[in-house]
Amino acid sequence: MGKIRRVLLASYGGGHVQSLIPLAHGLRQLPGVELEVIGFTTARAAFSRAGIEASGYRSLLEEGDEAWLALARLHKPNDAHADIDAADSLAYHALGLRDLVIDHGEQEALRRYGELGRKAFLPVNGFRRYLARTRPDLVITSTSPRSELALQYAANDLGIPGLAVSDLFLQNEARYICTSRYARHITVIARYVADFLNREGCETTRIHVTGNPAFDRLTDPRHQQHAAALRAQLGFAPHENIVLWVCASAAISMIGKPFVDPDRMIAFLENHCANTTNTRYLVRQHPNNPVVGDRVLRHGVICPPGVEIETCIQLADVVLLETSTVGLQAALMGKPVVSINAGDYPPYARLGLSSDVAGLSEAGEALRAARKPELDPLGYSNLGHSAEAILALITPILEQREYTP
Repeated sequence: MGKIRRVLLASYGGGHVQSLIPLAHGLRQLPGVELEVIGFTTARAAFSRAGIEASGYRSLLEEGDEAWLALARLHKPNDAHADIDAADSLAYHALGLRDLVIDHGEQEALRRYGELGRKAFLPVNGFRRYLARTRPDLVITSTSPRSELALQYAANDLGIPGLAVSDLFLQNEARYICTSRYARHITVIARYVADFLNREGCETTRIHVTGNPAFDRLTDPRHQQHAAALRAQLGFAPHENIVLWVCASAAISMIGKPFVDPDRMIAFLENHCANTTNTRYLVRQHPNNPVVGDRVLRHGVICPPGVEIETCIQLADVVLLETSTVGLQAALMGKPVVSINAGDYPPYARLGLSSDVAGLSEAGEALRAARKPELDPLGYSNLGHSAEAILALITPILEQREYTP
């Protein structure tokens, strides 16, 4: 590659950062690449746990930002997550408010923040200032709104190539992903998503079907060994069919649909297993939202904390959920999936990845009749090798880099 190329990789937390962690590891091994990583909100701690050094929002501050920090102290709420660093959170609000004031004046900025909270933030000015100072050759982000969106806009404004790595179906994100101001390169998980973006007006040359690096570990043969050990540990007999219930991460979905009350779900599963031969269930709670508590289950077991989701999927004979990325992971592992009132978000049922039912009254029969998913309509690419595919894409982007300040 010749000269040293500087790559800035930045991500929000949750599933987004899990897609970028394998890329960060891979980029550190590329000769001639100098990598800088920024973790927004909970992502910084996630990077750290993965052995990747990352800075946070405070690294974007400059001399003269004290007034914005003071303004943020007056208005920001308390942080609700243990992985969010207090100084980074303050810097995040300070720079978000700074951009709002620059664009709208202080009175209107505070009105918008009061109405929308952090959803009002799009700190393009702050990121443009940072990029002009650090001059990376490539900006890599997830496809999240706000910080990552502002960073890609700023990179585009300065003529810096951008690569956006998507992890799911982009049903909400397409409205900004397909604009000309967004990243020049967008990776998607499957042919289906590429076709969707094409229909939404995104040029074919910008779209790269690579798969999701976070799903590369689905093919790890160790999951089968771990699942066998977990089955024995939890007391599941070899002949028993196991329903994996994937608990929701919140009370309401991203499209505003209330999830089934956990007490109702437990009652359903107890009744289903009592009336279905050789059937038991495993409860997989979301790490951020334990909903089952310490109750005693007659036909089920609560999964111990720290068990990888891939192990739980491998153990299961069928997966039951409402709206979760786990549905896609399970389908890619060849497991039958039953979803409850998913509302085509995500479009698992339409693609043949799940059987969707309107409510619990229909779920029992669906579980008994569940069959392996159809994967062809999705057209998933590079399962087990997605990170390699994206790294292969990055190299020529860097080789063609011409900086335009």
